[in-house]
Amino acid sequence: MKTSEPAYLVRRIADAWIAADETFSQFYELEPAKELEPQLPPDLPGVEPAQAPFFLYEPLIGQRSPQLGILGIPYSGGTSMLHSSVSGFAHALRVESWKKVIYPSLRESGNSSLYDIGSGRRLLEIVALQDWGTCLMDEVGADTAIPYKKGLVAALDHALDQQALLCCIGGDHSITHTVLQWMAKARGSRRLLVQFDAHHDCGIDAIHQEHTSHSNFVRHLLEEGTVAAVVQIGLRGLRSADQMYSHPGLIQISAEHMTPERVSHVLNEVRQKYDANSAYLTFDLDSLDPGSFPYVDFPIAAGPTWQNIRDCVIAALEVPISYQGIDMVEGQGVQSDRHIPGQYELALRMLVYMMDGIDRNRRRFESSFCASAAREGMASGVGSFLNQGIKEV
Repeated sequence: MKTSEPAYLVRRIADAWIAADETFSQFYELEPAKELEPQLPPDLPGVEPAQAPFFLYEPLIGQRSPQLGILGIPYSGGTSMLHSSVSGFAHALRVESWKKVIYPSLRESGNSSLYDIGSGRRLLEIVALQDWGTCLMDEVGADTAIPYKKGLVAALDHALDQQALLCCIGGDHSITHTVLQWMAKARGSRRLLVQFDAHHDCGIDAIHQEHTSHSNFVRHLLEEGTVAAVVQIGLRGLRSADQMYSHPGLIQISAEHMTPERVSHVLNEVRQKYDANSAYLTFDLDSLDPGSFPYVDFPIAAGPTWQNIRDCVIAALEVPISYQGIDMVEGQGVQSDRHIPGQYELALRMLVYMMDGIDRNRRRFESSFCASAAREGMASGVGSFLNQGIKEV
């Protein structure tokens, strides 16, 4: 019988460091060591570190730098709902995550992961993630249209410097507009927005149409040329004639017709048609049926099942295009951290699939790039050898 050994660091009690084996059936006391200290989150201007991070997870100093940062953006200034509580959603989801602890691995970079009983999948197992904290609202006199810009730009700059991805949690859906506007974009690149939503967010208002909000940010993105195209998934319900909008770059898959196969097919078609080489995924929680998650400002009934949306999200992130970020928005905050409704676990579960999916997408492109570089290097080496041979002859 194989002797068990420490696999995960599970707790620090005063000077004692407690570890567990892979089955959490054996526990060990470890000698303190520098490499077992947690990596501190980056000190970002305009960002307040979390009192306790998502999943209570802290990567170790001895592990590689995080490749996925989580940032809360508690903004509700872009919503049309009076007294909306969406600014409190990031905090509520963080608190909900504390029930699902992830432990850092002692053997290599990675963690104990989360296990989805329904699908039988282990998620986030080799994802190097870190909670970077929550954006603070900027001081008086700053850009009042984007009062959290200082923290967001600092997080985006840090992600670019570390070659990491950023997962933003809102806040209302107008944050997606700001993230995409300030996200670095290589010259000549063409980006797609993949949007899961019950609404098309392209509204036109006779008085306020120039003000970017949660209900019109997609129209602004298209008309500004910030994105090459938008693929909306999960739309449903009735609309007045003046609420409808069309644009050559706006492609829609209704809730009645969404399947993983259709999502994959449409995204591949759009990717090729617009010669897109990057994408961003945004998930509005009202895309879920209100029977599954009712805690949104503008619920629309007759939504797809949670499983169908999950499978469509997985399919979207498996399309061969490089995703550069994700966000989850429009969930409501809670009045008490002690009484978070059980449905918030569904939102957290969806977020975990999104983070797992975008990390797999990143690793696929890294592997593809390394393989391509190796082939080019080999070809260059062969060509150099042949040229040298010709000269010698």
